[in-house]
Amino acid sequence: MDNFLSTTVVIVLAINCIVYFKSFFNNGKAFKIFSLYLGMCLFTEFMLRVLIYFKNQNLIMTHFYFIMQFLLLSFFYHELLKNKLKKRLIRYYAVFMLIVLIFRFFLFPELLMQFDLFEIFFTCFPIIIYAILYFYQMLEEKKQFYLINIGLTIYLFGSTIIFLTGNIINIYSPKFARSCWRFNSMLCIFYHVLVFIEWKKNYSKIKM
Repeated sequence: MDNFLSTTVVIVLAINCIVYFKSFFNNGKAFKIFSLYLGMCLFTEFMLRVLIYFKNQNLIMTHFYFIMQFLLLSFFYHELLKNKLKKRLIRYYAVFMLIVLIFRFFLFPELLMQFDLFEIFFTCFPIIIYAILYFYQMLEEKKQFYLINIGLTIYLFGSTIIFLTGNIINIYSPKFARSCWRFNSMLCIFYHVLVFIEWKKNYSKIKM
């Protein structure tokens, strides 16, 4: 079951990378940023499996994933949101959080080999806030990236809770922990199905 879900995640992610990069040069900046985000996700999945295959510690890739996800999706919503104050806050927070994380890893390098709950919360929660702000903006304008925004909000909210409680549930209830990680994989599949539908509905017919 776990292998099936894990493989399915990689397959749907790879499909999305192919179709989004196929349309990469025919769409705007927000589309390009999101395509790069998908490419980063696929690269992370590949590297995680390579490290596991060679029996190396792979937790360091989680830091790469959370930081790059934070930066790319911050740029994504910076492009989509129209309010100048919101755009400025996104820029300032991205710079501030990047500096904070660099200093934390410099002062406490042991964090590179474990789940950093501080990093997970302060890189994921702001993206959920940006997505909610974008929902409000879409009430008054064209619903661009609507399905992506829905999927991303649901996936990040559920995934963040699972990651934040992962250390506890792994210790006290390994069986429940496996169920949580399976649920996380299903959330990821659901999210990427919406990402594909978004491309199919709005971008697949754009002429090359």
